[in-house]
Amino acid sequence: MPAEEASAAIVLRARDYSESDRIVTLLTRDFGKLGGIAKGAKASRRRFERKLEPFSHAMLYFRRRPHGQLVFITRAEASAELRPFNIDDDLGKIALGSYMLELTEALTSEGAEAGGAYRVLEEALWTVSERGAGLALRQGFELKFLRWAGFGLEFARCRQCAAATAEDAPAYFIVSRGGIVCARCRPGVPEGALRLEGQSAVSLARLAELSLADAHDTRPAGADAALAISRFLSSVLDRRLRSAAFVDSVLPGGSRA
Repeated sequence: MPAEEASAAIVLRARDYSESDRIVTLLTRDFGKLGGIAKGAKASRRRFERKLEPFSHAMLYFRRRPHGQLVFITRAEASAELRPFNIDDDLGKIALGSYMLELTEALTSEGAEAGGAYRVLEEALWTVSERGAGLALRQGFELKFLRWAGFGLEFARCRQCAAATAEDAPAYFIVSRGGIVCARCRPGVPEGALRLEGQSAVSLARLAELSLADAHDTRPAGADAALAISRFLSSVLDRRLRSAAFVDSVLPGGSRA
């Protein structure tokens, strides 16, 4: 029998399977994203402690199957070293938290190393839990997670000439380049671009460098910046996340397309 393995984990998605089982998708600290089946999870409170629901943060114990993609989840337990997330007491928290879970699932691959993704998501959900939802926190999370995934967006400098972004001058975001070009370089760039107010570009550059806790207390970038991130995510994911419309309707400010 395969040895039992363990890792801290955040539940991204869960659904019932048969009369008593649960199938869950988790982001683990040590093994990346995993899909697993928990036999008897709906009936066994002792082994799973109701820790197989979205937003649960628990120590996961599992065994790998010789054949098949799903691991066998043997236990899921609370741990003093893991911060719990209190998300379900506010509609804004639920909306933003659900979006964070779905974006995480979309940008991670099963079995690939994802310790950095786990740390970004853990910090994000803890901030939502303790501070509440906010547009600046959403933007900071999007930028940090895209950077982890290898899509570091550039808003601080022009992709062409490296000139620093200024609040009093427009910038032009080019999806295919993952960054902005300045007004001086724009005529020589053939790709289509989204015009950003200089203040919005500067705000995004600042949010990308702040901790998520500090980002929560910072003024968000404007609707033009929100649209730029949305278009880039659409190009990467080739689809719109189901939770995006929900969070757009709940969090004020920031037009999305």
